[in-house]
Amino acid sequence: MKKIKVKSPANIAFIKYWGQKDKKLILPYNDSFSMNLSNCYTIVELNIHEDKFVQELYIKDYQQKEYVKDKGEALVKVKKFLKTTERFFGRKADFGFKIYSQNSFPKKAGIASSASFFSALALALTLAFGEKLSQKNLSILARLSGSGSACRSVPDGFSWWRRGESSFTSYAFSLAPPSFWDLNDLVLILSKQEKKVPSVEGHLNAPTSPFFKLRLIDIKRRLRLIKKAFLNKDFSLFGLLVEEDCLSMHMVMMTQKPPLFYWSSQTFEIIKKTVTLRKRGVEAYYTIDAGENVHIICQRKDKEKVYDYFINQPEVLEIITNEPTIGTRVI
Repeated sequence: MKKIKVKSPANIAFIKYWGQKDKKLILPYNDSFSMNLSNCYTIVELNIHEDKFVQELYIKDYQQKEYVKDKGEALVKVKKFLKTTERFFGRKADFGFKIYSQNSFPKKAGIASSASFFSALALALTLAFGEKLSQKNLSILARLSGSGSACRSVPDGFSWWRRGESSFTSYAFSLAPPSFWDLNDLVLILSKQEKKVPSVEGHLNAPTSPFFKLRLIDIKRRLRLIKKAFLNKDFSLFGLLVEEDCLSMHMVMMTQKPPLFYWSSQTFEIIKKTVTLRKRGVEAYYTIDAGENVHIICQRKDKEKVYDYFINQPEVLEIITNEPTIGTRVI
């Protein structure tokens, strides 16, 4: 029995994607930009079986000691992705599988667990098919999993996802390696509960927001400015653009039909406390994906000050600290 073991990071989007112009191909309306997270990752072990009818998924979630066999939605998504992979390579899988997946962070809590899982699974399945893909094509396959942001976990360091006009032109690439800039991301865990509405459902209703078109117009400016700020390492401008885009996306979420309210009262408190911290002279910026937990972006020189400040806040259960890291890899 052949075993393939892959590790892939979650990523935090500085400029986010919300809304799919093609839900079958998972094509976004805009480019997005992210950083791979060193301590938020998924390890997927794919055990290949000769019996094609063996299709099993075992999950060991954050802080669990044992794997639990999944018989529900997660396994359905894996089987669906296997069929997508068969179409991608133009042939049927001649193997069954037992997949073991473990997370270093809470899943379905707005920390991109789908991105890390499906990017890892994309590489594992590629090898199971006996194929070797370029980073671009592996990114495309990961996007087709249904988790669009999975494509951004494939390249190293800081990833830029081109929206593209077709499946072949929508992919992620590394804008810079992990060593380019000593940014840190502190994930403030405010809740370990799974969100009630998954991102895939929310994406479909994004265009119903009256602010959706305005966001798409303004995001072109932000993409241009944040790329320049990033390459120049202008942290002040960079951070303000990150916060601006976060607020823009959540404004769309809150005004689409039906509205999505991912934030909790604790989320609002952390936003206000981040602004307070900046007023005290410690430069840190917040961003929030589709969940209530908050990412705090700072430079390495300020990490300890930021950590010490937030670990003592009553809203914060724990903090996972991250640096930029490499993308999807066999281990």
